[in-house]
Amino acid sequence: MIQLARNYNKGNLSLATIAKKENISLGYLEKSMVQLKAKKLVKSTKGVKGGYVLARAPSKISIKEILEALEGTLSPFHCIDIKCPSEDCGARKVWQKLDREIKRTLEKMTLKELIK
Repeated sequence: MIQLARNYNKGNLSLATIAKKENISLGYLEKSMVQLKAKKLVKSTKGVKGGYVLARAPSKISIKEILEALEGTLSPFHCIDIKCPSEDCGARKVWQKLDREIKRTLEKMTLKELIK
């Protein structure tokens, strides 16, 4: 996503180019792009000049969106996402507050901030 943000409004980037610049495997990148495309964070074009571009401006894509697209839940503790069997768990309140703060922080941060 950082490579696409740096290339914003300059045309498509191939997966091979991104993989080389980021030193990651092409297979891993392909799987990640499928997830990002499903969440409408990137768009792809086929053909000789094909590749990927951001679906929106870097300033309009939050880090939270990216992480949720790639990782699913961002909750640091599994008990936040399920009904806790203990009704009076004091620790759960701490985890819920931490969860809210993490998500709020990541929602405020945008892809644009990572390319400055």
